[in-house]
Amino acid sequence: MTQEKLSDLISPEAVINFETGAIKASTLDSIIKLLPFEMGFCDANDIFRWYSDNPNRVHSRRKEAIGRPVLELHPRVANYVEKLLNDFRSGKRDEWEFWFPKRSGESGQIYQKFMAVRDENGKYLGCMDVTVNINLFQGKDGKHTPETIEEFKAVEMEW
Repeated sequence: MTQEKLSDLISPEAVINFETGAIKASTLDSIIKLLPFEMGFCDANDIFRWYSDNPNRVHSRRKEAIGRPVLELHPRVANYVEKLLNDFRSGKRDEWEFWFPKRSGESGQIYQKFMAVRDENGKYLGCMDVTVNINLFQGKDGKHTPETIEEFKAVEMEW
């Protein structure tokens, strides 16, 4: 299924129903863009189907990659990717995570996790990956969290 066909099927105004509530497709897309990590998904046939379009991505993505075999997108490590996907498909493994340094010349660490996506019956649906730039969370000065309703009411709003 090409991206154009999928966008014809789901209007931005379509409501997507989940067990935990319902939300418009356009609202869900806006929420995903705000997340401080990036995500991607390839289906059970190892076809790259979707990625989150977050700002400041660790891995650059091109819309032209959608609909292509994921092994073609990672030629230098295709044999490792293929083994991981086969392990997910067979049920030998459900997740794999690792840390790696940012590109040469940049300081910091990247965390990446791959997860087998399965339906309620355990059928393999594909692989989701999450990538986090750890630097986004290091060195942040947290705000005091109010412990009582009185403290909460006393917090000066910063609008």
